[in-house]
Parts: sequence; C-alpha cells; structure tokens
Amino acid sequence: MFDSIFNMFYGALDSVFMPIIKNMHPAIAILTMAFVVSFIINLATKLLVNQKRMAELKKEIQDFQVKARQAQKDPDLMEKLQAEQQKMMASQMEMMKMSFKPMIYTWVPIIAIFAYLRHVYDYNGVIHLANSGWNGVVVELPVILSKILLVGPFHWIGSIFYKGGFGIVGDTALGWLGWYILCSMATSMILRKVMGIK
Repeated sequence: MFDSIFNMFYGALDSVFMPIIKNMHPAIAILTMAFVVSFIINLATKLLVNQKRMAELKKEIQDFQVKARQAQKDPDLMEKLQAEQQKMMASQMEMMKMSFKPMIYTWVPIIAIFAYLRHVYDYNGVIHLANSGWNGVVVELPVILSKILLVGPFHWIGSIFYKGGFGIVGDTALGWLGWYILCSMATSMILRKVMGIK
C-alpha cells in the first residue's frame, strides 16, 4: 500500500522535476531545490512572524545578557536581575513560539523534498540506476574548505549509521545530502538578509 503511495508521489514529482534534473549537473539541480525550499521557508517566516516584535524580543534578551555579565561583578545588580529573570523567560518563550510558527506549515514540504532527493540521488536512486558508474559524488570541495566544514569527520559519522550503498570516495567529496545542507545554509542566510527577516 505504502509503495503505491510513494510511487504515485515520486511519479508526480518526477513529471515536474525530472526534465530539469536530467539536463543539469546534480550540484546545480540540488542548489536550485535548496534555493526554492529556503525561499518558501523564509517567505513563510516573513509572512507568519511579526518581525517588529521579534526584533524587540531579541533586543530585550541581548540587553538582559549584557546586564547579566555585568552583574557577575555587582551583587546589587544581580538582585535586580533576578526580579527581571521571570520576564526574560516569558520573552524567550514568546520568541521560541514565534520561531516555531512557520515550521507548522513548512515541515511537510521539507520532508517531501528530502524524500524526493533521496529517491533521485541516493544509492539505487534514479540517477544511479540510469548510470551505474556514478559514485554518488555531487561536488568535490577544495581541500581547505572541506577541512573547515569538517567533511572527513562527517563522513566517518555517516559511515557508522549508513551501511551499504556508495562508499566514501574521499574527504573532499560531498554527496547529495551534504551538498543540499551546504546550499541550504548559504541560500537561507542570503535570503534572510534580502527579505529583512530578524
């Protein structure tokens, strides 16, 4: 039963995305999908979160943190801050609720995109079945960048949990998941700045 549902889901997305995926390098196709997903998430955040109130809450919390550092040297200030601490906890809770609000609407599409990317780029996925010589590498990073991003240790951690499939090709190689995460972080930061999201 679930197989037929997944096949229908993959078939629908294949009809939309497969012409793009087959005509693009995997790195560009995944970058495009990461951009689209980041745009949707940031748009939901922009529309569903009161940006002015979020900025006020962040400022309150930052001011409290500065006072807390100063209070370590001044016992009188520490007593005053303890009275403010309850208000700060309420502000942090409000900020957390505001941050989670967009997730209610975006988590299902995000999971769907991950499932689809796995269907396409994973071992025995669409691309691998079409080209059995493909080793799963989407992009090779410069050595210095792979060391900064700790690609080697992430490969090691991944090998503990993920048995079979593509082997680790090298410490500078990224598969679809690593490349998606990297692209998603970069596009999300850029979009947050452009869209003025706090």
